[in-house]
Amino acid sequence: MKRYLLNISTVFLLLAVSACGFQLRGSTNIPASLQIIYVQGVNMQQGLGLELKRGLTRNGVTVLSDYQEGNAVLTILDNKFERRVLSVGSDAKVSEYELHGMVTFKVTDNDSQVLLGSERVEAQRDYQFDQNQVLGKGEEERLLKEQLNQQLVQTILRRLSVL
Repeated sequence: MKRYLLNISTVFLLLAVSACGFQLRGSTNIPASLQIIYVQGVNMQQGLGLELKRGLTRNGVTVLSDYQEGNAVLTILDNKFERRVLSVGSDAKVSEYELHGMVTFKVTDNDSQVLLGSERVEAQRDYQFDQNQVLGKGEEERLLKEQLNQQLVQTILRRLSVL
């Protein structure tokens, strides 16, 4: 009897999860008009550009290395990364930083019609800073910057999926 109830509750849970629109992270449905896209305005070999290329490719989008007429274009208009002082300790030294990333982009389709005009996405993270662990905190900042880029890319992909 317990086994029967366990099976029924498992089936019910799976139905509830699938009915609520749950999708695995990174899997978005990009429209057919954006399946072949050219990305301009960002270096595709590092940082945000590399993450964007990976995210688009994971979702079945072909990212062109050179512009070809008749394909969609994702233009990165602005890409900023800032490190702000969040708090200062009693010894007048920085004890906490905030990392802030902001990307402004627009999308045109294969007929050069603007699908998405000048959208802005932002992400932020904060971390504790210790003067005695400068090397470790530098590595932590680098990892947080990667996470910021991944979050920005996920937000861009979600915006593309609703077109």
